[in-house]
Amino acid sequence: MSLQFTILLIGLLLFTAVWTTKLSSRLNIPALLIFIALGMIAGSDITGFIRFDDAELAQLLGTVALIIILFEGGLQTAWKEVKTELSPSLSLATFGVFIATTIVAVASHYILGFSWANAFLLGAIVGSTDAAAIFSVLSGQSVRRKVGSTLELESGTNDPMAVFLTVFFLEFVTNPKDASLVSGLTSLVWEMVIGLLLGLFIGWIASTLLNRIDLSSSSFYPILLMSFAFLSFGIADTIHASGFLAVYVTAIYISNHELVYRQTLVRFTMSMAHLAQIGMFIVLGLLVFPKQLLDPQVILSSIALALILIFIARPVSVWLSLLPFKYSWQEKVFVSFAGLKGAVPIILATYPLVAGIDNAGMIFNIVFFTVLLSTLIQGSMLTFLADRLHLNDTGSSAIQTVIEFMSIGKPNAEIIELTIPNSHPFVGKAIMDIDLPQEFLITAIIRDDQIVTPRGDTIFEGRDQLLLLTPKHRIKTLKRFLFPKTP
Repeated sequence: MSLQFTILLIGLLLFTAVWTTKLSSRLNIPALLIFIALGMIAGSDITGFIRFDDAELAQLLGTVALIIILFEGGLQTAWKEVKTELSPSLSLATFGVFIATTIVAVASHYILGFSWANAFLLGAIVGSTDAAAIFSVLSGQSVRRKVGSTLELESGTNDPMAVFLTVFFLEFVTNPKDASLVSGLTSLVWEMVIGLLLGLFIGWIASTLLNRIDLSSSSFYPILLMSFAFLSFGIADTIHASGFLAVYVTAIYISNHELVYRQTLVRFTMSMAHLAQIGMFIVLGLLVFPKQLLDPQVILSSIALALILIFIARPVSVWLSLLPFKYSWQEKVFVSFAGLKGAVPIILATYPLVAGIDNAGMIFNIVFFTVLLSTLIQGSMLTFLADRLHLNDTGSSAIQTVIEFMSIGKPNAEIIELTIPNSHPFVGKAIMDIDLPQEFLITAIIRDDQIVTPRGDTIFEGRDQLLLLTPKHRIKTLKRFLFPKTP
């Protein structure tokens, strides 16, 4: 394939991927399924435009993409809002992953006829939820904050456990004589503790440096920020600690401390994360050969495994993991059904391919098909389930910065966006009647996709989106004025 045609094809794939996100919203299916489908269509078995079968390169590209996605997810995490869900999330990310792995391993041994080592390897690969899938799906949901925070923290912190179990059981397959449970547990503790400490340390360095350094151009700040994501992973991985945990913790630390050009940097990482998701799922789609997926054994095995994952392994792991914590049965049902699989299991499925073990191809195809089924069934029904379980958070309103003024050294004013809930006391009142402090200015109201010019006699309506100009240091004051019950 010529260089010109390759570049043209990349452009077409990215253009198509962006536009098909509208289709995914309309059909209520996760966009990642469409991205994977684009990769499969462009791959060897269908159009043959791109011939790609390099599992090692796919593993590398997938890891890079996951670093960016986890980093962006951490930057979006407000520690004050999610810290109360830390303990249950960690229980799900460790104890829950192990329970799900064990249940899937038992099923794989007796249904698929795998050896116990291969069965536990397959269970470890599909045992965790996927950060890319969870962040992507929850971004379009307005579920109760407690539930959303639990799922986000779980998906951001369970990658170390999934990677550890995969590598551990892969060692039992490839080198059973040297594999040891004691050394494996010691390695897990080292990975988790050092990954956490390293993430905090690099987060502190990043926050300090970003706020104090005076770069010649503001365009260098996003690049400097992203460098810390890769430094966190690289340093942690070099000393055999958890790189994914280090990246996530680094981002959370940065996000919850003072940060110059905050919104500019966050929006840059959001764009990078979207690009990483598109590229990662397209590459993983390219790695699949659809003709192999049509093997009856693969289809039947994947359907059985997906059903066990969705209706047995995930619910059992969630209910046991959350047993010590105060969650309603509705919340447990939703968390159980929201255990989406995505890029992480597929990337972990490349480990057996790279190692060259027996049944590696079959394991990869089963994992891929299982992820597709799991994402399609669970991802497409989350909105319906949240509504039926009355877990929609219609009364909350997040304040988001729209414009950050950067003409001087550090931003001192912002235009923020917020949505007025239907139950807000402003609804039905005129602007002149709300006694808004003079330091705040309503610059525009967006109502039913139309811009309303604010005047003194303009009446507020439920779900109005307000754009307000505010001094940066007075955002908390504005939030208390608009939402006095917010802690």
